[in-house]
Amino acid sequence: MAVATLVPGSPSGREVQARQVRRRRFGALILDLIFFSIVSLVVNNVYGVTVVTSGAPMAPGQAFAFYTTETTVGWPVLTLLWLAYYIVPEGLFGASLGKMACGLCVVRVDGRPLGIRSVFIRNLLRLIDVLPGFYLLGGLLVLGSAKSQRVGDRWAGTTVVAREAILADDPRTTRRPSQGTGRGLGIALGAAMLFTVAFNYFGRPPLLIEGMYNEHQLLDRGVIAYRLGAPQWGLGTVTYPIIAAERDKTCSGTITFNWLLFGWDGSQAQWSCTS
Repeated sequence: MAVATLVPGSPSGREVQARQVRRRRFGALILDLIFFSIVSLVVNNVYGVTVVTSGAPMAPGQAFAFYTTETTVGWPVLTLLWLAYYIVPEGLFGASLGKMACGLCVVRVDGRPLGIRSVFIRNLLRLIDVLPGFYLLGGLLVLGSAKSQRVGDRWAGTTVVAREAILADDPRTTRRPSQGTGRGLGIALGAAMLFTVAFNYFGRPPLLIEGMYNEHQLLDRGVIAYRLGAPQWGLGTVTYPIIAAERDKTCSGTITFNWLLFGWDGSQAQWSCTS
């Protein structure tokens, strides 16, 4: 009697390998969400502006007001950052940070080498897989499909398997960085961190002022426009000359921020107005 042999690199072999790591894939998803939350928190708090998300700030003559705010760089930037978080490491190493931590990698179901085009497609379609929230659509498709494929995987012809299985089978089927890529990536990440630290000190104050303006907390509640002058830097302090316009008068003065460990705080303003 003939016995069928399961070849690891065959399409049927990929299906078995993908089903075996579904729980690890869910764990990788949780880790990626945590890692990206940390990245987005830093980006929002360094490069973001405080905006009003609901209600209305206190207007002239009001005794109180109820409103909510959010400090963010805006959803288009966050969406591009979110996609890059997956595309860059999967394009270089065949796995996101969460997948690396869980010993997983992305491969093609047909056994061919994983190309950049496939990586881009599977991650671009995350915009659909996350619907209606927390990867519900993508998760149900992974559990319900024989090849454990979400929407992005189906269009890209990919799935997720254990890295050790690929290394034992054929390492060329997933992405592998060329020599020197790790060093270049480390240099790029280091440069990005240094730029972020420098921007947090030298570039953050004008964004704080813009946020104060959005909350009607800049000089006076009735300010409808403002212009900043050249900053005057001191040891742990920065002072901006400011000219602000209201409906019936013009105000001028200064606004000062103090550096407190990790960021600017304790703004102090002095101004006078003329009709």
